[in-house]
Amino acid sequence: MSRATVIGLGKSGVAAARLLKREGWEVELSDSNTSETLLQQQQELAAEQITVKLGQSLELNGGNLPQLIVVSPGVPWDIPVLIKARQLGIETIGEMELAWRNLQSLPWVGITGTNGKTTTTALIAAIFQAAELNASACGNIGYAACDVALSYREQGTGVGGDEGAGGDEGAGGDEGAGGAGG
Repeated sequence: MSRATVIGLGKSGVAAARLLKREGWEVELSDSNTSETLLQQQQELAAEQITVKLGQSLELNGGNLPQLIVVSPGVPWDIPVLIKARQLGIETIGEMELAWRNLQSLPWVGITGTNGKTTTTALIAAIFQAAELNASACGNIGYAACDVALSYREQGTGVGGDEGAGGDEGAGGDEGAGGAGG
């Protein structure tokens, strides 16, 4: 079984871990923080056979390396473990990329920039909805992009609808966003 590691136990990291698990990956989720809320999430994900390591950073030592690392939004791409992963040839992608790979055949609207992403995302979702298209806002507002992909895989439609997408992602506006359409 292929191994994947997800870095970051926020909304996007959990959605990415669940999507990978449904795709047949052995999944480990890691977060350098620990709290009562994270411990509760750890227990919930253990019931889904997703390993969660709290209070520690991913280590890339030994021969049992992951084939894929998925990075949650907000995790810097220049941290030492991600630099080492890329040097070792481990495929390293963001949560949005994972969602995109599962929803490539569907229309997406990506919103980037420094200011105004959330407002623009909400406006585009409202325009789609006014046109009677059910669009899922995802990214930093609405759903995690991988939640939209999970919903599409499970139901054949996007979260909250099946006709388009919009979203905003990433501090500093350096990533796009999307959702499911039909």
